[in-house]
Amino acid sequence: MATLHLAINGHSYSVDADPQTSLLTILREHLDLTGSKYGCGEGMCGACTVLIDGKAQRSCITRVGTVTQKQITTIEGLARGARSDKGELHPVQQAFLDAGALQCGYCTSGMIMSAVALLKKNAAPSASEIIDSMDGNVCRCGTYARIVSAIQKAAGVMRASSANKEGCLAPIAAQRTRCGAVAPSDPSTRSASALARDDIAFKTKDDMVFKAEEVAR
Repeated sequence: MATLHLAINGHSYSVDADPQTSLLTILREHLDLTGSKYGCGEGMCGACTVLIDGKAQRSCITRVGTVTQKQITTIEGLARGARSDKGELHPVQQAFLDAGALQCGYCTSGMIMSAVALLKKNAAPSASEIIDSMDGNVCRCGTYARIVSAIQKAAGVMRASSANKEGCLAPIAAQRTRCGAVAPSDPSTRSASALARDDIAFKTKDDMVFKAEEVAR
């Protein structure tokens, strides 16, 4: 047992715990930050994903003693960095809502954190780049097409916001098709039946679901 000092979502915390305890356990059971979910306990499903110094990391297999000198961001702190004083969600959070990219919602916080990490590295990812990057984040409800769409939409919003600040035009990402289907650019205006057709199109081949069905087995 030791007193550990953590920097989480811009706040400092001190907890008495074994340094070998998982970060997920500390977040959920010691600090009541329950947005990060326990899924598999083996770092394979992505439900527990948080950002460590801006990079996506599975908190269920991260020992808390290894992150005491690092900046930790959970889903609870994401909006805080996105003008939350005005009640605004992070663009990725808003895009997931607009796209209807969740059903039960259990995987959503991990999906969002992984997407935020991706967009930090690549401001204009193609659909295939999103799928490759999100490989390992499992959505058991199967809303993969809408998740891709949400990330594309968030990327556009973030590029436009950055361009407005810099006074220049935002680049437009070239979107590659997969199986003849590209996630809709503005799903919030699409009907439920159209979204369902997108989902089916993206499931035509196994690699269209972030290669996650294999993980789920």
